[in-house]
Amino acid sequence: GERGYRPPRDPRPTRVVAASPWPRSPPDAATAGKRLGWCRTRLARNGALAGHKHLNRLEQVLARAEWDDGTMDEGLMQDDGGHVIAATQANLFARIDGAWVTPRLDACGVAGVMRRAFSQWSGDQEDAGVQRTLEVGDVASATSLVLTNALIGAWPVATLDGRTLAVDPA
Repeated sequence: GERGYRPPRDPRPTRVVAASPWPRSPPDAATAGKRLGWCRTRLARNGALAGHKHLNRLEQVLARAEWDDGTMDEGLMQDDGGHVIAATQANLFARIDGAWVTPRLDACGVAGVMRRAFSQWSGDQEDAGVQRTLEVGDVASATSLVLTNALIGAWPVATLDGRTLAVDPA
């Protein structure tokens, strides 16, 4: 279309396809756990985009640029209201009071396919998954954390800000 933001009446889309090798995971990724910390960059709330996978990932790019010192593998992000939403490239599940809890994504965040799969799996267990607003204190006091996305599957979290977490046997 023409310059500007208005889509053309008769669009002629261009398709771009990129291919790359599947990312390699460490052999013990599903059992050893990842080192997690908090990002300073916040996610803006936008109900129109909440839950959808779209290409506007600048906030995650900025958050991921916050560390490169080898002390963390992934960073947790909050929305601009201070609620915990997800990691920079993964959905989050927290083991709280014996149940798997994942943040509500009605204001921002991506509802990934592995998030849905993990939620369905936990719903089949005795400790059915729950979606609710999560505060930093909820996540900090969780007994276990798990990150999910389509490339990694499910990875347990070994530490959060240096605090050791149990790798849940489930």
